[in-house]
Amino acid sequence: MYRRLDEWAWGLSRLRYALLTGVVAAVGSIAVSVAFGSPSYVFALGIGIALAVLNYLSDPNRTED
Repeated sequence: MYRRLDEWAWGLSRLRYALLTGVVAAVGSIAVSVAFGSPSYVFALGIGIALAVLNYLSDPNRTED
């Protein structure tokens, strides 16, 4: 299962990979903050946007041909 998910993520375009990273970070941040009892939606939105932008700019899936 992990290998399939990994191959799928590596096959995503630059924009889709960045958006996936941002959404996963935001949802994870919300889940953790809810578990601790003080949900911070502004922080989750901020971290999601920041990681999406940074992943798009750095393009971590780029391979040197």
